Amino acid sequence: MTVAFFALFTAALAWHVYQLVRSPRLPNWAVTVTIAAFALAFLVQQREVTTWFDGLTAPGGARLANNVLLACGVCALLIFFLGCALGPHQVRRVALELVPPTVAIAVMTFAPATTPVPLRGAALGPDTVHEPGIAWFYFGGGAYLIYAITAYAVWIARYQRVADPHLRTGLRIGAASLVAAATGSVVRALYLVVAWVFDVTLPALLWLSVPLVVLGSVLFLAGITYPGVRARVAAVVRRRRHRADHHRLPPLWTRLVAAYPSIVLRTPGNGRRDRFAVHRRYYRRVIEIRDGLVQLSPYLETNLASLAADDPSAAAAALRGALARQASGEASDGGPSSCCRPAGADLESDVRPLLSLSATLAGKES
Repeated sequence: MTVAFFALFTAALAWHVYQLVRSPRLPNWAVTVTIAAFALAFLVQQREVTTWFDGLTAPGGARLANNVLLACGVCALLIFFLGCALGPHQVRRVALELVPPTVAIAVMTFAPATTPVPLRGAALGPDTVHEPGIAWFYFGGGAYLIYAITAYAVWIARYQRVADPHLRTGLRIGAASLVAAATGSVVRALYLVVAWVFDVTLPALLWLSVPLVVLGSVLFLAGITYPGVRARVAAVVRRRRHRADHHRLPPLWTRLVAAYPSIVLRTPGNGRRDRFAVHRRYYRRVIEIRDGLVQLSPYLETNLASLAADDPSAAAAALRGALARQASGEASDGGPSSCCRPAGADLESDVRPLLSLSATLAGKES
């Protein structure tokens, strides 16, 4: 489970680093820092790494690093929402959001100084809750998490109204993770308050907070990876469809090119690079076919695309007749007619009848 979690964090980080390189804007910086901080915090929690880090620094160093990284990640996530909602020029607003985590990190850094060395890095529990340094350490970190998560709830409610559907789904998963994490933080803060005010320890509160925090982490990882995974799946499906459609268009394309060789667009000089540019090759072929149909339109007696959508065989016959009249030199008015109008409002719906027509031409040939 640990390896799977870290692998997912690493994959999410690699994807967002790629997005950051393509578009180094504040939101991309913020979400990349968030994932990196959470991944490192998760790594520092592992027993072997904790032992190594405490030996490298001081007792409790790993626990301090874990909570500082969490605070930095949470702050970066809040800045992500600010950057998306307020735009790139809200420098003062972003600077103000750096104050609460700075205070929380200062409290968590100086609290261990008042804690006996054997207890530094100890987990919160009935035996340690009344130690002032430990109580302040967990209270400082927990208070900031509660503040930040409350702010998230406000920004998520605002931002998802204008987000695209896939991102909106990711935001809702993220909101569920924040609810779980916030509940865990509040329960832990309640444990501290009850122990100090009423001198009563309720272990059940700690037992409840741990699974809530774990659930929040899982949902958070799902929320931040969903839009990227969904986008990549959609891109792969679209790429495969364009490759398949590109290979289905030659029967129609070759006839039009034979009649009008000038419609062939110039191929980029780097042929090896172009061989892998599936979308570019697909769009070029569609444009060339549309250009050929525009030039052939004076010889057409019907809207070829509309006819192909209803009766591909009749459209194929109309195309052959128009090409025959063009090849024989039959006179025409010389200008494009309405017979070359696209069949749909977008490219994909326009290409569908062309694919049917091309398939019918291929069938006639065979």
